[in-house]
Amino acid sequence: MATLSEETIALVRMAQADTKRGINTLTGLTGYLLEEPAKAIVPIITPLRNMIPRRNGKGAPNVNWKAITSFDTNRTLGVVNEGALPSSVNYNVANMQNVFATIALSNSVSFQAQWRGRMLEGDVRARRAAELLYQLMTVEERWIITASQKLFTPPAPLVTATTTGGSVPAGTYWVQVTAFNSSGETLPSAQAVNSGSTYGVITTTGATSVISIQIFTVPNAVGYNIYIGSGATPPANTAMFRQNSISGSNAPQPGFNAPVSLLSGGTATSAESAGPVINLSLASAPAASGANPPTVSGAYTSTDTVTGQVNIWDGLMAQALNNSGGSGALGSVVARPSDPTGAFMLADIDALLLQMYAQSASDPDILIVNPIDSARITNLQASSGQTRYVIDANSPEQKTITANYRVTHYLNKTTGKAIPIVEDRYNPVGCLLLMSMRMPFPVAEINNAVEIETNQEYWGIDFAITNSSYQFADYVESTLKVYFLGGLGMLWGCAPSA
Repeated sequence: MATLSEETIALVRMAQADTKRGINTLTGLTGYLLEEPAKAIVPIITPLRNMIPRRNGKGAPNVNWKAITSFDTNRTLGVVNEGALPSSVNYNVANMQNVFATIALSNSVSFQAQWRGRMLEGDVRARRAAELLYQLMTVEERWIITASQKLFTPPAPLVTATTTGGSVPAGTYWVQVTAFNSSGETLPSAQAVNSGSTYGVITTTGATSVISIQIFTVPNAVGYNIYIGSGATPPANTAMFRQNSISGSNAPQPGFNAPVSLLSGGTATSAESAGPVINLSLASAPAASGANPPTVSGAYTSTDTVTGQVNIWDGLMAQALNNSGGSGALGSVVARPSDPTGAFMLADIDALLLQMYAQSASDPDILIVNPIDSARITNLQASSGQTRYVIDANSPEQKTITANYRVTHYLNKTTGKAIPIVEDRYNPVGCLLLMSMRMPFPVAEINNAVEIETNQEYWGIDFAITNSSYQFADYVESTLKVYFLGGLGMLWGCAPSA
């Protein structure tokens, strides 16, 4: 056999060296790392859906029930005369109704996506179907909080005035706001007075004033109308007139995600695309004629395009608002901040808890807040001077300190219960919900204060193949029932300045 000479070997080595020197990460063949299986990110932050008990329904378009608003309304001494019957304990109840509504989402996977994705995901179609269920749960979570058959009437607006920069003449002006969508307009907000200060009324001096109006937005609205009247006392409905210059499409429509200014502790501006408030200014004399506020709410959130029937049920906010009669009334308790600026304080939560207990013996089990409001509660607690750190230098676990902290429970001063704070990103900023999960006293046949009833629990279906793709959907037909209205409280219309 022929052998390679040393010279030939040297020449080959030189050639290989030249080749290696010509390869780098720009010109050579580099690896491409693609992990399998594919990672799917699906939002499943659904705390209320996870904790509210569920029961099977009978199968009907509506559900009716009696909701308890208060226990032992007679407040009797329990004294009984010899041979006589003792006094009975009475409940106060309200007739309640909610509709069953179908919540559904669909998705599709093309044949090619299924065939070519097996290496990365195994079964693309099965993965998408599984993810769809979690997405449906997320939608139901939003319904539990903000769903409503009719559009919410907004809280009374917060109004202030400056003496320069405009042409609003001196006077006392009353301001109301309505929300509207494609189906109609809500009733006007209250012209509320709170702790000696006013939300819906403002007095100007001179002839060059500007009126600033802060609207508290409501879910599912597409626009807001401003109505203004004047006089020393609240004007009649026929003396309140729509201000077209600052109403309707001229008002920006924010949602409930947090803009940058809110995250930094400021106030949402009209230029931002999201936030719980809209800031408007009236620089000229208010219109003294024109359209008056509605006397009947015609704004349905959603109706079936085929039957015309309402196809969305009332969630927690709607049931609280629909069953609150104001201070001292039995039922749910809805309150506004006591501060003239509309910023909530810890004392507002204390007052709400006290009223709920005094009115209905309610001792709420959870406090539901947006994460932004959770941070505000922590900041309010820190600034109150009632928080202290105790460090034991002899304890190995306490030789290090973690910067920052978060309030996870709120102490009910009325009852002594530590209420867990449930952060829910779908709860509107500026709205705090208190809810009892149990009855304060045993009631026959009622085990839970709040329930979800279903005609059809989560159900997936594959449709006939069309357009060379697999079509599939997930459904649930449900409704929300609050059996103990006194256990439902809401602090809303909180200005984003705290």
